[in-house]
Amino acid sequence: MILAAYARGRASLEAELIPGMMAAVGIGYQQIKNQCPPTVEVACHNGPESCTISGPTKDMEDFVAQLKERGVFARLVNAANIAYHSRYVKPTAPLLLKYLKEIIPIASPRSSKWISTSVPEDRWDCDLAKTSSAEYHTNNLLSSVLFEEASKHIPKDAIVIEIAPHGLLQAILKRSLPPECTNIALTQRGHRSNMEFLLSALGRKPQQS
Repeated sequence: MILAAYARGRASLEAELIPGMMAAVGIGYQQIKNQCPPTVEVACHNGPESCTISGPTKDMEDFVAQLKERGVFARLVNAANIAYHSRYVKPTAPLLLKYLKEIIPIASPRSSKWISTSVPEDRWDCDLAKTSSAEYHTNNLLSSVLFEEASKHIPKDAIVIEIAPHGLLQAILKRSLPPECTNIALTQRGHRSNMEFLLSALGRKPQQS
């Protein structure tokens, strides 16, 4: 997956993309979907009270300002001047597919526990969603992140480990998942030892049971 992440970054830099931005917004997909201007897309369905939007820089700045005027939390995020998970990154597809095929030459069948966040649930039986393939991971970059929808399939007593450079979704997970779930971040920015951080978090689980 590290090589796949590198391929995504490389393709994003090499493709000709318009300058774009992303923004964190304090309302969910169902609330914002009809408010977005035609040039702005909902890139990530984070939870009932959170989403991420994506679009051209100027349009994003204007829309975020409008949301703030209405009293809605909205914060611009400069994702390397790229509007990820929207139609604006479609030019990366040929390059990304090429690089990913070098890394993932053979598609592997997904397990029943693999919950896709890039393919809608009503299409989980399609060929694209059945394997971990170069095509699947290319589609992942181009598609909205359906995290809110996928999180509904997490068992109520699960230990949920967020694999990311920082526990960005911890607050959203705590609000969205059943109270019986244990939410753990893999790493914490600035911690002296992330191995210690993870093991300490896992060690607290029996005390919460």
